Amino acid sequence: MSIELMTLLYFSCLFFGLFLGLPVALGLGGTAVLFAAIFEPRSLLAIPSAFYYTPWNGVLVTVPLFLFMGSLIRFSGIAEAAYDAVYKLIGHIAGGLAMGTVMVCTIFAAITGITPPATITMGQIAYPSMMKYNYDKAIAIGSIGAGGALGALIPPSVPFIFYGLLAKVSIGGLFLGGLIPGLMLASFYIIYIGIRCKMQPHIGPALPADESFSVREKMLALMGIWPFLLLIVMVLGAIWGGVATPSEAAAFGATGALVINIIYRKLTWQVMRNSLETTVKLTGMGLWILIGANIYLNIFNSLGCQELVTSLVLGMPGGEHGILLMMMFIILLLGTVMDDWAIIMLCTPLYIPIINELGVDKLWFGVLFIVNIQIAYLTPPFGFVLFWLKSVLPPDVSMGDVYKSVGPFILLQLLGLTLVFLFPEIATWLPSKLN
Repeated sequence: MSIELMTLLYFSCLFFGLFLGLPVALGLGGTAVLFAAIFEPRSLLAIPSAFYYTPWNGVLVTVPLFLFMGSLIRFSGIAEAAYDAVYKLIGHIAGGLAMGTVMVCTIFAAITGITPPATITMGQIAYPSMMKYNYDKAIAIGSIGAGGALGALIPPSVPFIFYGLLAKVSIGGLFLGGLIPGLMLASFYIIYIGIRCKMQPHIGPALPADESFSVREKMLALMGIWPFLLLIVMVLGAIWGGVATPSEAAAFGATGALVINIIYRKLTWQVMRNSLETTVKLTGMGLWILIGANIYLNIFNSLGCQELVTSLVLGMPGGEHGILLMMMFIILLLGTVMDDWAIIMLCTPLYIPIINELGVDKLWFGVLFIVNIQIAYLTPPFGFVLFWLKSVLPPDVSMGDVYKSVGPFILLQLLGLTLVFLFPEIATWLPSKLN
C-alpha cells in the first residue's frame, strides 16, 4: 500500500472512531494499534514504553495542582463576591452587569486555568441577575460564554502546559505570551458591550436610581476579592520572576486556595471531596489522552507518515502565511468536535516539525494555537462552551438562543487572532522583556 493511501486511512480511521463516540484516548490508541499490527508489527514494541515514560514527565505535576486550585476556588465564593463588587461598582452603567461578568470571568480564568468553572458558575450567578434587570438574553448569554472561553488563554492556562510539554517551549514564557492577548480579548468584549448598550440601552439597562451604593459599600465589596487577586499575583509572579518553577508555583497556588477556603469557612468535607474528584477525573482524562496521542504519533512516525505530511504541507502555495492559515483553519474545525486537550495532543506533534522547518517562533505559534482553540469553543454547532452554558441556563433558553448570542463575540475573537497573527509582538513582547 502506498504511503499516501496509508496516511489518508490512518486519519480517516481515527475520525470515524471519534464520530462513532469512542473516547478520544481509545480512538487514538486503538487506531495506532490496528495500523501497527497490520503494517508494522515491530512498532508495537513502542506502545508499552508510552505508558511508562509519559506519566513521568515532571511538567505534568502542574496540571493536577492547578486543577485542584481552580476546583477549590470555585467553591470559595469568589464568583459571588466578585460579581457583588462589579454590581455595586459599575451596575449603574448601561451594560455594566454584562461588562462585570466578563471581568469576573477573567479573574476566574486567572485562577482556574480551564474553561468550564467560569462558564458554569457565571451561568448560574450572572444570568439570573441580568434577567432580573431586564437585560437582553443574547447580550447576557454572550458575555458569559465569551468570558468563560478566556479560561483556555489567560494564565495559568492548562492548555498552554500541554502545548509547552509537547512543543518543548517554556511554560512560563507561554503564560507571559498569553496574558496580553487574553486581556486584549477581554477588553474587546467589554468595549463592545459598553458601546452597544450605550446605543441600545434597552438591551443592557442600568440599575434603577434608587439602588445606589455608598463609597464605603463599594470599597467593602471590592475588598472581598483581594485574597484571590493576591493569590493570582503571587502564583504568576513567582513563575515570571524566576522565583519558582511552574510546578512549585502550582503547589503554592493549591495551598493558597486551601488556606483561603479555610479563612472564608468554605472548606467542608464535601467541598474537599468534590474538588479532589474533579481534579482526579480531569487529570486522568488528560493523561490518558496524552498516552493515546503519544502512541498514535509514535506509530504515525514509524509508518513514515510524518515525513509525507511535512513535505506536503511545506509544498503548499502561499508560503509561510498560507501554511499557518491552513493550520489555524484545521484547528478551528477540530475545535467544533473535539475538546482542547485532545486537539493540542493530536496537532502539536504533527505541526511542530513543520513549524521548525519554517523557522517560526514556537511560542508565538503556541499563542495563536490557543487563541484559535478558544474561538472554536464558541463556534456552533459543537462548541463546548455552548453546551456547558445550555446545561446551566433555564429551560426556556433554547440552543438557538445560545448560538445567536455568541456571533458578535466570535467576530471579536477572530479580530484578536488576526491581530496576533499580523503583529507577533502582542504575544512575544512580554516574554522577551521578562525572560
